[in-house]
Amino acid sequence: MSPSNPLRIIPLLWHTLRPSRTTDMEAVALPFWIRKGYDGLTLFGHIITHSKQEAEVFNTRFDALKNHEMIHLYQARATRDSWICFYWKYFVFWMKARRYNKHLRNAGYLLNPFEMEAYRHMNDLHYLDDKESGTTGWHRYAEMTLEERLREYQRGLTS
Repeated sequence: MSPSNPLRIIPLLWHTLRPSRTTDMEAVALPFWIRKGYDGLTLFGHIITHSKQEAEVFNTRFDALKNHEMIHLYQARATRDSWICFYWKYFVFWMKARRYNKHLRNAGYLLNPFEMEAYRHMNDLHYLDDKESGTTGWHRYAEMTLEERLREYQRGLTS
C-alpha cells in the first residue's frame, strides 16, 4: 500500500493504546488524513504527517511541533484517559466555535480550548515535565465564553 492509501490507518487504530499507556507518539506519513496547512495531527496515539521526511523530523527530535502534539496526548489522559472522550470533547468545542468563523477564519480550530492550550505552551519544552498535574489548562479556556476566547486569541497574536 502506498503512503497516500487511506486504509493504512487501520493497523494504527487496531493497535491503539490508552493515552496513559502511550509514552511517545510515533509519527507516520498518511497525507490523505491531514489537511494542507497543518504540520501534524494527533490521531489515537500517533502523529500523522504529510510526508516521510516530516515524520522523521517528529520521530528524531523534540521541538515545539512535537511538544504541541504531545500536549494533546496529555489532554487525552485528562479526559478520562480515553481517546474517544478526548475526540468527542474536541468535536463539541470545534462545532460550538465554528459560528465565529465570520470573526476569525478557522475559528472552530483556533478557539478550541485544546488547541489554545497546546499553542500557548508549545514553545515551553518543559511544560509536560510536571506529570502529576497533566495538562489541564484547556479547562480555563473551556470556561470562557467564545467572545473571551476570541479576545484571548487576538491578545496572543499581539504579545
